[in-house]
Amino acid sequence: MRMLISKILNSEFLTFNEVLRLKVAVVTIFLFIFVLLTIPVSTINEFSLDISVLVPVGFALLLVLTILLTFLNLNRWAMHFSIYTIIGLTIYYVGGLNHFYGYVLFFVTLTVIIFYQDIITYIIYGGAITIYGIYYISVNGGSIVGVDSIGVEVSSITYQTILIGFYAVFLIQFLISDNIYEKMNNEWVRMNKVLEKYQDFTLHYLKENIEDNKQMPIYKNVKFQQVVSELSVFINEFFEEDGDNIAEVVEFYFFLHEQEINSIIEDKNISLVTRNFAVELQKYLLNERSELVSILFDFSTLFKDEVAYEEKRYEYNLDNLFGNKVDKLLSLAILYHYLKTEVTQYDRWGKINGVLTHEEIAELLVSKEFREFISFEQVNFFLDNQELFEILL
Repeated sequence: MRMLISKILNSEFLTFNEVLRLKVAVVTIFLFIFVLLTIPVSTINEFSLDISVLVPVGFALLLVLTILLTFLNLNRWAMHFSIYTIIGLTIYYVGGLNHFYGYVLFFVTLTVIIFYQDIITYIIYGGAITIYGIYYISVNGGSIVGVDSIGVEVSSITYQTILIGFYAVFLIQFLISDNIYEKMNNEWVRMNKVLEKYQDFTLHYLKENIEDNKQMPIYKNVKFQQVVSELSVFINEFFEEDGDNIAEVVEFYFFLHEQEINSIIEDKNISLVTRNFAVELQKYLLNERSELVSILFDFSTLFKDEVAYEEKRYEYNLDNLFGNKVDKLLSLAILYHYLKTEVTQYDRWGKINGVLTHEEIAELLVSKEFREFISFEQVNFFLDNQELFEILL
């Protein structure tokens, strides 16, 4: 129990799969208590012997199956079976308890489904339980609000509206949050693609600077390797894993920095396990533009001094930056001149010592990526006058 509480308190350090596993564990504890309550409820409601025995046993088997799937690390399957259990318990209880308590159980079931934070699961299972709840209220409206109540039909509609509203509010919340996450992810992918070439140049300059100053790359530093290894073992053991295994993975990770990793991945003679490890660790290499390096570049910019806020601070499109057509065309000429004279290209020896040719600039300006910076009108102006650009600029 102490380990469970510790994981809950430190859930920000867990992966999505581990968080899901933790959620299943919490729900399973809740369901275990709920299943135990089915035994006295069966007695109170004077069900037949087969129902009084078989129903609690059936729910217990569902719980055992959920726990087994969790141990096998099939956490999504475990999640589904835990939801089946709570839905089954809800249907069981609403048939034998006071109808108002049965009505409350619909909200309990929806809360458990919401707890998993999975929109597809919520739409399917949550939608089904909400529809069943609406039917349940329409059939048992008098029992829920009381037969002596004034306007039973109106009161039943109120109860149905509350249930539908509860489902709708969280559905909207799911849609909004998923939309935000999707936009953030798409923005990351798009900008990561745009910045790919610039980060390649930056990493190349960094390597040259390290070589020129006769310094050692960070991934070759023994102290750095030791720190990474010790931290990996510590974190791994925190989750009750064997520290020796992660130590071997760390050693293999630093070994990959000295190898041509693509040749390892494409080598059919290497074992499948080794190849899979190489594919996963490639995202975290420090000597090439990996996902980790891209994140480090973005992270490092957070510590740069910021200039005073300006309205068009993050505006890069020349068409939006200037309202005057002459200014727009002048800015296009300056952009062309910059691209033609700035050293940004690799030479034959692999050094960044070359510039773009006119043809390469023209290809760049008409590319889809450059719609972020110039308008179609400016592109057409360049294409109509590109001979003058090449001669005069």
